[in-house]
Amino acid sequence: MPSGKRKKVKNRRGEPRTVRVRSTGGNYPAVIGRGSLSQLPLLLKGKRRPSRLHLVSDRNVLRHHGEAIRKQLRRTGIPFSETALDPGEGSKTMEQMQRILRSAVRSGCDRNSCMIAFGGGVVGDITGYAAASLLRGVEFIQVPASLLAMVDASVGGKTGVNIPEGKNLAGAFHQPRAVIMDLDLLGTLPARQARAGWAEIIKTAAIRDLRLLSLIEREREALLAGSPPLLAKVVERCVRIKAEVVEEDERESGLRMILNFGHTLAHGIEAAQGYGQLLHGEAVAVGMVFAARLGEGLGITREATADRLEALLAAFGLPVHLSKLSCSRILTAMGRDKKRGPRGLRWVFLSRPGEALICDDVKPAAWQAELKKFIQEK
Repeated sequence: MPSGKRKKVKNRRGEPRTVRVRSTGGNYPAVIGRGSLSQLPLLLKGKRRPSRLHLVSDRNVLRHHGEAIRKQLRRTGIPFSETALDPGEGSKTMEQMQRILRSAVRSGCDRNSCMIAFGGGVVGDITGYAAASLLRGVEFIQVPASLLAMVDASVGGKTGVNIPEGKNLAGAFHQPRAVIMDLDLLGTLPARQARAGWAEIIKTAAIRDLRLLSLIEREREALLAGSPPLLAKVVERCVRIKAEVVEEDERESGLRMILNFGHTLAHGIEAAQGYGQLLHGEAVAVGMVFAARLGEGLGITREATADRLEALLAAFGLPVHLSKLSCSRILTAMGRDKKRGPRGLRWVFLSRPGEALICDDVKPAAWQAELKKFIQEK
């Protein structure tokens, strides 16, 4: 469905905007804008008012914004409890999910309870999976506190945890009740985390929206300086793109796979190197450059696309090369990744900037030779 047909609840300058995300489990709002955290109590009212809330966050986010979220939870009048995780990818495990579940049960959560994921993509993924599992499924609300989580993990209902054999190999599709993207939360985001978020923004533009990609290139300095109006515009556009893709393919059986551009190699890097060594967005940046170069080598991607993409990612301070990592370890990890089709690893390529396609018939010898060359050259 064209993005212009989606209802915007608030359009006045500076006020939050709402994108409606449609799913088989029901439609839900993604509220985007400064100060939108204050809308949390409104989203918990009505016939579906929860009996109890369970907040899941990490200690860094709680240190900066804990009182702000607790203030809004108190405004609901609903009793709530908390689980605090250590920050980082190392907390996205089965052991930590069990900790969340046990804490929620001991606190008195029942089937009418609602979990609140307050943090980055790690918190959102593990909380969503815990919500899908607790008593065979309770509601949850995503309150992303990182740029990457806002434009990627918080919308679409993909939840999960890592296991030693690979990233996100355990999980479930579980759509949130609502998503609240308060841009004010980004003020305390470390510079490296902010840069990682731009990788997913550039990815979204590269696969689906040439005009957005050109805007990011043209307004790079203003965006890096944190221009609130421009940032709100870019985040909203990314959310609308993802909402459109998810609406068409909620269970990732076709079109939604294009959102994995750069992820085939990225997940291999993360698993081979150890989770948290490179941030997810950093690994995706490297993965996008490699996919673009592989696509050009195969005659699928328009010439000079990889150079354009590499230049933009580098301008945002993201890594674009891979070194000091065993190719064999990456190959082993990629062989276990869930992104496999009936004929082999599933690759997302750009036919040209703004347009993506999916291939699962690239011969291993072709991409493995290119990967070895990519690592050796860089």
